Amino acid sequence: MSGVAWATFIAQGVSAVLALVTLLGRLQKFAGKEKQPWFDKKLFAQIMAIAIPSILQQSVLSVGNLFVQGIVNQFGSAVVAGYSGAIKLNTFAINIFMTLGSCLSSYTAQNIGAGKKERIPLGFRTGVKLSELTALPFVILYFIFSRQMMGLFLGAESVEAISAGMAFLKIVSPWYFMIVIKLMTDGIIRGSGAMVYFVVATVPDLILRIGFALILTKSFGSTGIWMAWPFGWIVATTLTLIFYRKLGYKNDKSSDF
Repeated sequence: MSGVAWATFIAQGVSAVLALVTLLGRLQKFAGKEKQPWFDKKLFAQIMAIAIPSILQQSVLSVGNLFVQGIVNQFGSAVVAGYSGAIKLNTFAINIFMTLGSCLSSYTAQNIGAGKKERIPLGFRTGVKLSELTALPFVILYFIFSRQMMGLFLGAESVEAISAGMAFLKIVSPWYFMIVIKLMTDGIIRGSGAMVYFVVATVPDLILRIGFALILTKSFGSTGIWMAWPFGWIVATTLTLIFYRKLGYKNDKSSDF
């Protein structure tokens, strides 16, 4: 186990150094005639205003996931193994959707900087359509071919574990069509610098997921944990759409599909 930990540490360390070297090289190409300071208090404050809420949000998610794992652990090693495989597949899909949302963050910030806020709704609609298309193959694979997907992590003899993982995938994957809307809206909100909205729309997801998991497991066993996912996603998506409307972006009627 220590070898895996050291390999991860070294790989991420090398990646960080290479990313920093690449960034500094790119910045040199944009250097003007005047020498820029290495540190600027005003820019630092602006960066922290976005970074700190993001860090807090990720911290809350990590702690919350520990609570979810604790609930899963109560149902034995087979359910834990099934959840472990299924959550890896789920995380793979969600990370792709989040990457598309990050693209919308950059798009939004660039258009705000250029004074073209009217283009943001068009970008939002485009992002949602693209993410829905991206979600489709994952829904098909995870819902229809869930047994084959779980077979990537578990042997055929792990019948109970495979069943638990399949239940997770079949319950959660159809809701990808909704959660991508939330993640695209997150991208707009984050790119607008409305970080309070971003955090408020994200944290209830995990709180509700834990709460419903505790309630539903009494009647549905481990399946109740997987059933809790959609409840959190519904509330989170609703909140992000409300906050998106509060930002007041107006449609550009001349730019549509």
